[in-house]
Amino acid sequence: MKVSLLANPSYLDKEFPPGWPVPPRVWDPEVGSDSMRRIFEVYDMAVELGFDWLAVSEHHYFPSLLGPNPNLIAAALANRYPDVGIAVLGAVLPQVNPIRLAEEYASLDALSGGRLLAGMFRGLPNEFLAYGTNPHEARAMFDEAFELIVRAWTEPEPFWWEGRYYRFPVVSVWPRPVQQPHPPIVVSGTSPQSAAFAGRRRLKLGLTFLAGAQRAAEMVTIYRQAALEAGWEPQAEDILYRARVYVAETDEQAERDVTVYEVGDFQGPLAPPPERLAAQAAIMAQISGGAPGGMRPPGKGTLPEHFGSPDSVTASIGQEAERIGYGVLDLSFDAFHLPHDRALRSLELFGTEVLPRLRQYP
Repeated sequence: MKVSLLANPSYLDKEFPPGWPVPPRVWDPEVGSDSMRRIFEVYDMAVELGFDWLAVSEHHYFPSLLGPNPNLIAAALANRYPDVGIAVLGAVLPQVNPIRLAEEYASLDALSGGRLLAGMFRGLPNEFLAYGTNPHEARAMFDEAFELIVRAWTEPEPFWWEGRYYRFPVVSVWPRPVQQPHPPIVVSGTSPQSAAFAGRRRLKLGLTFLAGAQRAAEMVTIYRQAALEAGWEPQAEDILYRARVYVAETDEQAERDVTVYEVGDFQGPLAPPPERLAAQAAIMAQISGGAPGGMRPPGKGTLPEHFGSPDSVTASIGQEAERIGYGVLDLSFDAFHLPHDRALRSLELFGTEVLPRLRQYP
């Protein structure tokens, strides 16, 4: 099994008003700069522990996920760590200029010497508010942008593009990707339509904890069937699953930590406040025209999927991997208002005591 670390910068001062979006007046420049820099302590440790990939993702107006352009951080990662894969998981296609993204991804692949995993996702409804994207057109925008980007990477001559959402009188992308015909692409597979699309197009499948293990397994079945009909067979390493993990010395310590943590005189829940989750869910429901699909209600479902001692986390991940069928695990260690030192300790325990055993899983 291969392991990836997702560690977007997170604003270190957790005491901001509930609801979404958080007002810009709350931003403290000194705290913000420290927040952006400190993330490299996490990546440094992951590289030392032998993680296969370092991952970043795109988010907007989220103090806990500072990643409006993940390619900026990805470029820094590619330069700082010359021997590890760089995974952008990923760009939200309906939000960006597809030619600009094709150029940036090709630049990243050239800068890294061919180590880029290019994520192309449709995005969540609350993200669309940032750029005024129509959520009802996001699927069609994604499809067209995807086709345009792939052609921009593979077409040997300049061409013009006249589509429904994008129009370019000339397309001639430089630099070209190092990996040919293009970097490996991973797309979200949290819906039957998306999973089948990945299978038909010979892409890697990206799944997330928001789907749940049972639904993820169902999407893998759809993906494999579509791939079979397209004449190829995905391997376990073609399936990536994102999960949240917390490792402590004992199960009892982990249970206490994920229920409550203490920083000085402050004591609070490890998970985000319920009112913040409820506000975000309400916004997602409003702009998607119905129930916030995929959003878990506040409570236990907001805690890490895998938490406990190294033995317990190893067993939990192994059972999940067998049930779903993935070969790449993309992990987040610094969510849930987790203090930075505790996130680093969890990462260290995972890397030294869990990761070596996961390497034995097919």
